[in-house]
Amino acid sequence: MLNIVGKHRLKNEAGSILFIVAAGIVVFIGIAGLAIDMGMLYNVRTDLQNAMDAAAMAGASQLNGNAVGINDAVTEAIAATNNYYFNTTPVAVAAADVTFSANRDSGYVDQATAAGNPAGIRFVKVFKQKTMDLALLKIIPGVGSTSNVSAAAVAGQSPPINEVCDGLNPMSPEPIVDPATGQITGNYVIGQEYTLRFPGGQNPPTGSGNYLLLDFSPLIGGSRGGALIRDLLYAGAQGCIGIGDVICSKTGVTGGPVQQGLNARFDSDTDTRQGIPYSSYTGDGRRILPVPIVSSSPTSLQPIDNGKNCNAQPLYIFDLVCFFLKYRVPNGNTDITGEFIGHCNANGKSDPTKGPPGRSGLPSERRIVLYR
Repeated sequence: MLNIVGKHRLKNEAGSILFIVAAGIVVFIGIAGLAIDMGMLYNVRTDLQNAMDAAAMAGASQLNGNAVGINDAVTEAIAATNNYYFNTTPVAVAAADVTFSANRDSGYVDQATAAGNPAGIRFVKVFKQKTMDLALLKIIPGVGSTSNVSAAAVAGQSPPINEVCDGLNPMSPEPIVDPATGQITGNYVIGQEYTLRFPGGQNPPTGSGNYLLLDFSPLIGGSRGGALIRDLLYAGAQGCIGIGDVICSKTGVTGGPVQQGLNARFDSDTDTRQGIPYSSYTGDGRRILPVPIVSSSPTSLQPIDNGKNCNAQPLYIFDLVCFFLKYRVPNGNTDITGEFIGHCNANGKSDPTKGPPGRSGLPSERRIVLYR
């Protein structure tokens, strides 16, 4: 009788052990599945977020206050995601995933609506939701076989920049003057070449002198004379210069330091093809020159004295723009030209004590900022 009871007990215990082992296997697979699938979800969400960031930044860089900028923003946002994948498939952003607003946190509208009223648009939002197949969690009862993953990014333009900090080049383009009034009008044309600095014998508003440059010497330490000229042309000024600031001209500069500084800058670029237009340029930005436009008349703000007493008539910063250096500088005293490219995301800031930007006839310089 006891043997019979013992046998039944052993059978019951064996059944319990099998149940416990089976349950344990399910729990183990669930934990392993959770770790594996959560890791995969984290990785693909990171990739998706990176794609949204790139798309938003690319889109915001095209905003220019008109409908063409809106359409270009969509095109560039879509193109920016070409190098990104969700798991093993392309992210594939569509036009409907790109929206626009004048305010960072609300009021986003589609491409057609934004293009109909583009003037105040400053922000681009890109949102994408993708579905990922789960690897192991789907074997657990009640857990689906897929999971939705989404990411969004907002990029926009900073307030108008009216002060450039570090890197401003001491050249200044020939002013465009209304012959009737004698006032600078701006109206530079993107893609057109302009003289950036004149040899002796000319009489621009900065006065006469060989390779007239702007005297940024208080903003750069160490070298003087020809070495200072080379440093300024190669690297730009150290410090901040804003619209309305007064600056002196640096007369009597000979061709040697100018040629050396600009050619060293040209040669340090990753694209040194001469004569190409900016639209064909693929370099790292060394051939792009952030420069001031100067006027011999004060701006509407009280000029800010940089601590210098100019020997000649002082000059006033009228606007801040960018040119592209198409050629190396030849030997001798010759005009130096550059292709006008408008703005170039120079390192700058908005300072309420400085004058208003955008007086060259273009939308104001702005930096592209990524928000999330």
